[in-house]
Amino acid sequence: MSFSDDVNYDLEFRSTRDDAWYSCGVVLEDGNRLRVKYKDFVQSYNDEVFSVSDFPTGKEIERFLRRFRPESLPIEDNECSRVAEGFMICGAYARDGQLRYFDAIVDAVCYKEHEPTKCLCTYLLFWQHGPDEGNTTATSLDDIYIIQSGSVDPTVVNFAKLMKEKVDSFESILIPKNPLLFRKTSSNETITKSQDSGIGGHSSVGFSAGRERHFPELSDQDRDLGGVKETSNHHFIIVENLEKDLCPLLMMDFIHEQTLITAHTYVFPSLLGDTYAGGAILVNSRTTLKRIHDYINNPNHFIVSSSGRPWVIAEDKLRTGTFNTNLQSFQPKYESYNTKNDLKVVRLGTEEYTVAKRRKELYLELHNHVNGLVQRFAKEERSLQASLCKP
Repeated sequence: MSFSDDVNYDLEFRSTRDDAWYSCGVVLEDGNRLRVKYKDFVQSYNDEVFSVSDFPTGKEIERFLRRFRPESLPIEDNECSRVAEGFMICGAYARDGQLRYFDAIVDAVCYKEHEPTKCLCTYLLFWQHGPDEGNTTATSLDDIYIIQSGSVDPTVVNFAKLMKEKVDSFESILIPKNPLLFRKTSSNETITKSQDSGIGGHSSVGFSAGRERHFPELSDQDRDLGGVKETSNHHFIIVENLEKDLCPLLMMDFIHEQTLITAHTYVFPSLLGDTYAGGAILVNSRTTLKRIHDYINNPNHFIVSSSGRPWVIAEDKLRTGTFNTNLQSFQPKYESYNTKNDLKVVRLGTEEYTVAKRRKELYLELHNHVNGLVQRFAKEERSLQASLCKP
C-alpha cells in the first residue's frame, strides 16, 4: 500500500535510528499507529512506525513529540548576516557518501565581502549531536538551514492525544486513590512533580544518490536525551550572579531554547543583603552538561538578565554526585514570566557585551575576595581550636 499521494512532507523528524533530522510526512493508521514517511525515501521499508502502546509514560510522550518540528529552510546568500555567533541552526553533514542533517551552534563567523548573489563567508559550527558531536568544523552558507518554530502536523497532535489518553487510562488503574498506600515512609522524602526531559533538533535531509540508506541502531545509552533520570548521581554545574527573583522555569526554558537541551534548574535562596543569587543546572549525562557549560562559557557571548547581569560560572568544574532534587520544594512560586524580556544573549562587538564583560570581571573580583576571606577565617578558626586544645 502506498501513502505517497496523501502525505504532506512539511515536517522534520529526528530519527530514532541514527539521530539525524529528515524531511518527512506522517500518516495515522488504524487509529493507533503513526507512520513516519521520509520525503527522499518513499519506499515503505524506510518508514518508521510507532504505536500508541510504545509510550507508557507522559515523559516518553514528550520526548517523542520533541522529535518533530516544521521543516528547516535554506537561507538566501544576501541574508547571510542573519546567521550570527551563538545562533542555533540545522547543518548539512556529509561523510562516507551520505548527507545528513544535525543541529549545531554557530561558534564563529568569518565574514567576507561578496556579491549579493553568492555568499563567501565561512561559518564555524559546534555540533550538538551526530558523528562530530562536541567538535567544531567549518562550512559555507549552503550547508546552513534556519530552524523554524510553530505548530506541527495535526496528525501528530491527534496521535499525541491518543497516547495521552492511553497513559491516563493506564495510570487511573494502577495508581491507588489513597496516596498513603504507595508513599514512602521516610520523613526526608517528598513527592514532587519532575520536569520533563527531552531533546530537540533541526533538519531536512537526504543521502547521495545511489547509496543505500543506513541507520545504525542506537541504544538508550547512545541517545542523549537530557533531563535528570531517577538516580542518586547527577551531573551539575553551579551558576552564580543570577537575579534573586529569577524563575527556575524561565531558566530551564531559556537553556532549552538556546541549546535544545532540557535540564533541571534551581535558584538557591539568598540572604536579604545579597544582590544576587546562585543556582544549579542538572542533567543525567556528562556530555550533555559539557554542552551547556560550553555554551554559557562561550567567550563570544554572555547570557544576561533584563538588567544586564551576566551569568557566571566562577568554579569551572563539572560536578558529579548526589544533588538534593527536593530543593524544588524550596523554589519561589511564580505566576508568570516572559522569556523574551528577562533573559537574553548579548554578543561580542556590542556595547551590551562590553558592559556584561566588565560586570563579570567585577563579580569575579568579589568572588575571589570572599574566597580569600573564607580561607583566612578557616585558618584562624583552626588556630583558635588548636590553642583551646592545648593543656
